[in-house]
Amino acid sequence: ERQILANLEHPFIARLLDGGATSDGLPYFVMEYVEGVPITEYAAGAKLSAPERLRLFRLVCEAVQYAHQNLVVHRDIKPSNILTTPEGVPKLVDFGIAKVLDSGSHPSLTMTRHELRMLTPDYASPEQVRGLPITAASDVYSLGVVLYELLAGERPYQFDTYSPAEIE
Repeated sequence: ERQILANLEHPFIARLLDGGATSDGLPYFVMEYVEGVPITEYAAGAKLSAPERLRLFRLVCEAVQYAHQNLVVHRDIKPSNILTTPEGVPKLVDFGIAKVLDSGSHPSLTMTRHELRMLTPDYASPEQVRGLPITAASDVYSLGVVLYELLAGERPYQFDTYSPAEIE
């Protein structure tokens, strides 16, 4: 995550300030502190109209587009990873499971190891759930779920048990 974020400088992406390793060899990083709330909570609290919500969401799309242009797929886009400041500035945070796309072979594909899938089921793309190759389209799918929730006040689907079969 530290190496990925070090290359991303965008007004709507939380900045990496420092990083290193502990005496035990564990990596750490220091991120910009974002005083904010999830984008859906901000929109509801500020009583944003649909056009205002779309304007706010468009800023998030700019951040994601910037990451994609730098060959980074976030892979965990959800409202709690889009913090919005009291001034209404969204910041994309938590690139913990982001993937750098391999620009040497095919610029839009990398393999995700099936047994190590990390995802948020409510926002994960079908290819993430199935352990298929991850592309920028995975983030676009998640953005669509966030947009739906931002405009409708609920996700487009709900899980009852969160069993792997139900999620898939």
